[in-house]
Amino acid sequence: RPRSRARLGPPAMAPAAPPGASRTLVTLIDGDCALCSAYARVVSSLDRAGVVYFETQQSDVGRAVLRRARMPEDLSTIVVVEAACGDVRGYVKSTAVLRTFAALGAPWNAMGAFLLVPRVVRDGVYAFVAKNRHRVFGTNGGRCALPDAVLRRRMTRSLPKELLDE
Repeated sequence: RPRSRARLGPPAMAPAAPPGASRTLVTLIDGDCALCSAYARVVSSLDRAGVVYFETQQSDVGRAVLRRARMPEDLSTIVVVEAACGDVRGYVKSTAVLRTFAALGAPWNAMGAFLLVPRVVRDGVYAFVAKNRHRVFGTNGGRCALPDAVLRRRMTRSLPKELLDE
């Protein structure tokens, strides 16, 4: 007789891709947001393996990735799109941030423990920061500010076709 197991807590992380399987993570930000650009620079500096791609939601490629993941363009939130084994999923707000850190490996993946905090609490904090980000951190004057060489390489490398429109 099969045993069922109750899941405790939120479905924090999708199952990991099998060993040797390809996994792609694209972080889509508001290209005019100074805080978002700083976030991308910090993640880039921590991402020694280069596993995180960056795009702005406003770019043609960013819009294509959003469509593929069936996610709306929403500049009030960061969007993370993950593709593994043909499965494409989108995440927003605090879950997107925490999944990005989880992809970075140790010690940053320990931040995934915050996924155990109820989403309503995490997203409440996220919403407060997002609502005030332009006033507190400013804007990039209408232009994308993801300029350093590492980010430029990650923005211009080709995304896997599975993340672009069908």
